[in-house]
Amino acid sequence: MHIAYLDEWGNKGLDFTKKDVSTHFIVCALTLPREKLPEAEEHIEAVRKRFFQTGPIKSSGVGKSDTRRRQILTELMKAPFQLFALVVDKRRLWSEGFTYAGSFYKYLHGLADKELYRLFQDLELVADQHGSDTFMEGFIRYVQARQIPPTIFNQSSFTFVNDKTNVLIQAADFVAGTLARCYDEMVMSDQRQAFTEIIRPKLLMLKYWPEVFPELTVTPNVDDTRYNAELAQLSINLANDHLNKRTGRAPQQIDQITCLHYLIFYFRYVDPMRYVSSRELMRHISERRGKVVTLHYFQTRVIAPLRDAGVLIASSSKGYKLPACEQDLYDYINHSNTIIQPLLSRIRKCRDQIRLATHGAVDVLDKEEYGSLKKILEDQ
Repeated sequence: MHIAYLDEWGNKGLDFTKKDVSTHFIVCALTLPREKLPEAEEHIEAVRKRFFQTGPIKSSGVGKSDTRRRQILTELMKAPFQLFALVVDKRRLWSEGFTYAGSFYKYLHGLADKELYRLFQDLELVADQHGSDTFMEGFIRYVQARQIPPTIFNQSSFTFVNDKTNVLIQAADFVAGTLARCYDEMVMSDQRQAFTEIIRPKLLMLKYWPEVFPELTVTPNVDDTRYNAELAQLSINLANDHLNKRTGRAPQQIDQITCLHYLIFYFRYVDPMRYVSSRELMRHISERRGKVVTLHYFQTRVIAPLRDAGVLIASSSKGYKLPACEQDLYDYINHSNTIIQPLLSRIRKCRDQIRLATHGAVDVLDKEEYGSLKKILEDQ
């Protein structure tokens, strides 16, 4: 059983000529196994006392003091939770229906429900009680009214708490406010890359909606002969298409979604040219699962099915990534070739020795199932 502490940043306004209307609406959830709750509370309470003394942890209290924000964020990320974030660019909500608060919130309810459901099969939700006209209040009503069993909240309870006394809600508020410093035009900081780097190891998913992006948020620090914009966009499009089509809830399918979201995040917001190590991806999956996954499982049940589904994933001895240049593709082919060629050589030697020993009476590749393999070996 996992528990999620949710908070939001921004408002429902769409008249961007007004000074107090945010360009983005952000929902942040701190998720963790219930058994790790005491440890998380103890750590975050220590952070609160250190940086806020007798007051609550509040993003608004830190404001534009980015040095202090980095310090607090770094300490918060040491607690045993992971992050889910939904970032909505309200400037792209062109439909007239979104001008009504009910329609605006209802659509976001569906997005949050869908994405959390894909990550957790059961979840206890804890939210701050702001009043009746809020995203959180409506989200609870939305999930309770949804008649599509099973839901992520089958075995769950809904709890509203006072954020002045709950440090995990306070931490969710702080992370949501920090994400606003990364995305919202009204409060955007030139330290957003530093914030992203601090948050990255804890991020289960960052869902940006609507899914209309510039090619990258991070500008590749490489010469133009290496970076291929068309290939980079194809990689992102195929990855997002796969995520939009996936509806399965089997553990390995959830692990695939977790892994792919992390690769997309790293590609967009960290460095599209760098590989992510197997160890980092496995640790990311293991933290969500609550138990360690093996390298064999990761390679055969996570990466392989994603590739089988048409997702482009390059790999080398350095790890995995979405391809952003031609060299990434050659890295994958070269890496695969170092595995395939020795295997083919061993099979050929085995076959030749058996045929020699039996004077040609036994050919281990004569079975119909091995027709393609036999042709490959004979064509070499």
